[in-house]
Amino acid sequence: MKFLTTFKINNGFNRWLELVESLKPFMKKYEYNMIFACTNDEESRVWDMGEANNADLVNDFLNDQEVINMRKDAGVDIESSEVLSMISKHKIWQ
Repeated sequence: MKFLTTFKINNGFNRWLELVESLKPFMKKYEYNMIFACTNDEESRVWDMGEANNADLVNDFLNDQEVINMRKDAGVDIESSEVLSMISKHKIWQ
């Protein structure tokens, strides 16, 4: 299943990208894959598309205290996180 989410960030998009790199071992553990991410001009909000085969593992990933701490340290406003939609089809042009 694929899903589109959004959340606020406080330390800019580059810092958030660094966070994603450091979360890769957790993403592997919880079988989560990041497909796409973007930000606004102010770099205060991220929209991303992720993919997982198991919704329970996504919840486990998001509730892992170490993941929560890493996200907060990187400036993610955890409370602003919102799943906008499930995604059935997508295409990325380059």
